[in-house]
Formats: sequence, structure tokens, C-alpha cells
Amino acid sequence: MAKPKQADEPKSDEAAGEGSFLAMPGHLLRRCHQIGVAVFLDECRAFDLTPLQFSVLSALDGFGPMDQARLGGVTALDRTTVIVVLTKLEERGLVTRVPSKKDKRAKIVAITEAGRRTLADVLPSAREAQKRMLGPLNGREQAQLLTLLRKMAEGNNSLSRAPHKLP
Repeated sequence: MAKPKQADEPKSDEAAGEGSFLAMPGHLLRRCHQIGVAVFLDECRAFDLTPLQFSVLSALDGFGPMDQARLGGVTALDRTTVIVVLTKLEERGLVTRVPSKKDKRAKIVAITEAGRRTLADVLPSAREAQKRMLGPLNGREQAQLLTLLRKMAEGNNSLSRAPHKLP
């Protein structure tokens, strides 16, 4: 007697075939993003940081203080998302925002010492999350996937609502 299919298994090989949405790159990328966020939140739960908050802290630590618009470019986040993320980080004392001396409409964002300590503390867990995400792949496949993802992101950067820009 045939074993019944589990809820997470496709009903047939055809369901996940070439023309199915299940085989489309956009769908697979969205699923991998969901998995990546879930794994990051699981590994980093003790620090109460989201992947976006981690990215913002990492950018500020690596590139130094910058205005919110530039921070959005570095992290490839739209203006609204940057403001939401910064508000949460500022409430926790992990970043500061002060008016720019050059342009009073702009705010300069900097990581605080508490932000640096948090980033240093969370880094091993964030690295473990990356390892878990890539776990189903062998070393060669991991390197190949990262190369292809970078190529895709760079090749399509201009199509993004929030294109990546280095400072």
C-alpha cells in the first residue's frame, strides 16, 4: 500500500514542474528568504534583533556614520524601512540620529558603543544562522550559490525599489 503524502510534499511531480509557480525563481527566492529570516530569528532570538537591524548595525560599524539616505543605499532598504528600523534601534540605544551640519533636513546616523557591543555579541549567532541556511549544500554548492546570488543581485540592482549603493 502506498504511503500517504505529507502536507509539505507536492501532490505530484507535475505540480512542481517547469511551468508551475513552484518551480519559478521568484517563488523559490521568496521561500528561501522566509527560511533565512526564520533561521536568523531563531539563532539570534536572545539578542532581539531582526536581519534588517543586524544589517543596519553592520553597515554603520563597517562604514561609519552616514545620513539616512546613504544608509538606505548601503543596506538596499527603502526610506520608510530605514526609518522604522532606525527608530527601533534608537529606542534601544544602539544608534543615534542627529541633524546634519551640512543639510538640516538630513539626519546623520551613528552606531553607539552599546550597538557595537550588541553587534559583537550577536555576530557568532548570525554566522551560525548563515551556516544553517546553507546547510543542505556542500561547500562547492555553497560557493556557487553565493556567486550566482551576487551576480543576480548586481545584474538586477537597477530594477530594485531600493538599489544597493556603496558609500
